[in-house]
Amino acid sequence: MDAPPSPLHVDRFGLHAALRRFGLWPMVLALTVLSVCASAGIVAAVTCWGFGSGMTPHAWTVTLLAPALIAPLPSALTLHLVQRLDRLQETLNEVIHVDELTALRNRRYFMQALQREVERARRDGSRFALALVDVDNFKDINDGYGHPAGDLVLRHIADACRRAVRETDVAARIGGEEFAFLFPDGTSDLAHEIGTRLLAGVRELELRLQGTRLKLSVSVGLTIMQGSQAELTRALRLADQALYAAKAAGKDRLEMAAPA
Repeated sequence: MDAPPSPLHVDRFGLHAALRRFGLWPMVLALTVLSVCASAGIVAAVTCWGFGSGMTPHAWTVTLLAPALIAPLPSALTLHLVQRLDRLQETLNEVIHVDELTALRNRRYFMQALQREVERARRDGSRFALALVDVDNFKDINDGYGHPAGDLVLRHIADACRRAVRETDVAARIGGEEFAFLFPDGTSDLAHEIGTRLLAGVRELELRLQGTRLKLSVSVGLTIMQGSQAELTRALRLADQALYAAKAAGKDRLEMAAPA
């Protein structure tokens, strides 16, 4: 699963790009050496200007070694700060890209991942599968048992989603009772197999509310995109049409819309 793009824009030709290319420790070491050399040069120039040739060899040694003894401290502090900022940025990325209720990816992350997959398909001729999932009769659950019960149902269905997909797939809650799957390099057979596994997993959920076992199900709309035919709006439209067809055909089923 691709990592989400950073929400903090940094010039790719700056320090951030160098850190990405060479790594943190080599960059800190290089900056420390440059700092020591620059400091030693400045100290030597100032000393020559102020004292001329009156400095003893011992005094010159102390003068030139002083920057080497002082520079590692700010470098170590800089390293600690960079590592802490990197951890904070990773935490921020998780917070802004995860759905709070279900702990799946949210709509923002999913749309970014889908756009990247569309661009990759158009560039490399690869393919991907997109599935839209809707909980059947969810309004009846909310009306009959209350919104806390509806939230509980969504969390259980999110667990079924996690069990159904591969590690490389993207599973997200994109709004209300709607979920979405993105299958990179997914064939129609593979996507159909995962969708069928999800249908069965939701049917098998054991959830009781007010002493009654809920019969849960979802409807799934699936489409495949490949190469130059891949477009974000087209993929969403076809998957949504397939989802509507699944609803119209009686729910608790999967329908596929193939690109013309």
